[in-house]
Parts: sequence; structure tokens; C-alpha cells
Amino acid sequence: MKRHRGKKKFSGSPKRFVTAAAQVLALLLAAVLVYSLLDRFFIHPPVKFDRAEANAPTKIEKRIQVSVRNECGTQNVAMTFTYYLRKRGFDVVETTNGSVFDRQATEVVDAAGNFQNALRVAEALGVKKENVITKLDPQSYVDVKVLIGKDYPNLKPNKSIE
Repeated sequence: MKRHRGKKKFSGSPKRFVTAAAQVLALLLAAVLVYSLLDRFFIHPPVKFDRAEANAPTKIEKRIQVSVRNECGTQNVAMTFTYYLRKRGFDVVETTNGSVFDRQATEVVDAAGNFQNALRVAEALGVKKENVITKLDPQSYVDVKVLIGKDYPNLKPNKSIE
């Protein structure tokens, strides 16, 4: 009886290994593409960030201008909301702390007289329609004001992983 000592011979052909590796890579690529598609259209669907009125003459003026105010008392929440809205095409021109820090529910305020703009911001954030109000402010230079309340953990910017 002969015994084989030393190195074992490779039993599979290199062609089979390359084919299997290519199939695994193709499956991984397909999985990433399917996830991207689901994310784009179902998890984080696109939102409208253009102003509702059609008479805005320039591209800059077509974007809804937003002010974000932290009124919940938790640090850096306004920056999270600002980043989230900008990533979705809104023009956030101001991020500040509010005058109070005990607001319970986040409100989206129509400051310019176009309720549709406020609804678009609310939809992007996941704010309920009953928390969208009109409070005209002739001194304001923004279309919509976001007043962040203590319910912020339940809203889209806080749930989003980006």
C-alpha cells in the first residue's frame, strides 16, 4: 500500500472556483441593487422640495426656504433635522435654538401663506398633518418654520441612518 505524504492535490479545477466566485459576486451585487431600489422608493421615497407656487422666477427661489428651531432642549437635534432636510433638497437658511425648550410636539409652521409648502416639509419629516399650522409672519424671510418638540425621536430624521 502506498501512502501519499506531503501536499494534497487540489481536486477542483480553477475554472470551477472562478465560476463560483463570480456567481457569489453577482448575487451580492444583485442584493445591493435591490436594497438600493427599495430604499429609494419605499424606505426614503423622494419628496417635493419645490415651492407650490409656479411663479417663482429663478431656480433658487423655487426651493422651499426653511428655518429649523430646536425647542425640545436636546442638543444637536436641529442640526440633524437641517442635514436631513438639505439632503432632500430643501433650502434650510437658519438653524437656531428656540425661545422655549419644553415643546412637546414638533410643529411645521406656514409663515408665508402657502400651506402646501408646509405640508411638503411635514411630509419629509414625518410630522402629522394636525401639527401643521399657518401663522403668517410678514417679517419672516422663510416659507416654513420647523419647531422641534420632544417627539423628535419618532420622526424621520432621527430614524434615518445616513
